Amino acid sequence: MFFRFLFKAREPEFLLEGDIRLRHLGPQDAAIFRDHLHELHYVDFRDRFNGLVSDPWLETYIARSLDNAICIGAFLGDHLLAVAELHTGGSMGEHEAESAFSVVADWRRKGLGTLLIKSLLKAATENDISTIIVETGPQNHAMKALARRFGARMQFEDDRSVGRINVAEGLRLAGRRRSFPPLPVAASGPAGLPPGALPAH
Repeated sequence: MFFRFLFKAREPEFLLEGDIRLRHLGPQDAAIFRDHLHELHYVDFRDRFNGLVSDPWLETYIARSLDNAICIGAFLGDHLLAVAELHTGGSMGEHEAESAFSVVADWRRKGLGTLLIKSLLKAATENDISTIIVETGPQNHAMKALARRFGARMQFEDDRSVGRINVAEGLRLAGRRRSFPPLPVAASGPAGLPPGALPAH
């Protein structure tokens, strides 16, 4: 089975836009990554993992992702708002990687996805990855539209919408897009769940 450890930039913080700071996540960020996933709306959590998962499974997933994949977090202060991941190995080809995204409810559709896809495209070029696979639930119209903006052709496969972004083409399209204004500060309040509630898993 082919597997490659992705090289991470020496300088972890690499992009600043408005009040949002993006940086690579590592094993030391396991707790805040876990808190971020627990903060997701129930439906978003279910869509992110294609169903509900147990706590032990989630702990293993977090550790494996932070050790072996490229994970980029978007922060407002110390609050982790969104994470983009780039995974290789398994049944994917040598120059392919699968992406994954999670955004807390108050920050959906505010430009974080675009920032994170651009950062993944940059990371892909630095790691000899030519194709990024995007997989999401068929009802996640925002994610499908975002992938299409960077050249993906979404198709329905096994109850999931799957598309592939050619990294060179995605970077070309990213360069043509106007820069986004600074992101607004999220309003305070629950992230789509009753107070104190967490996704069932």
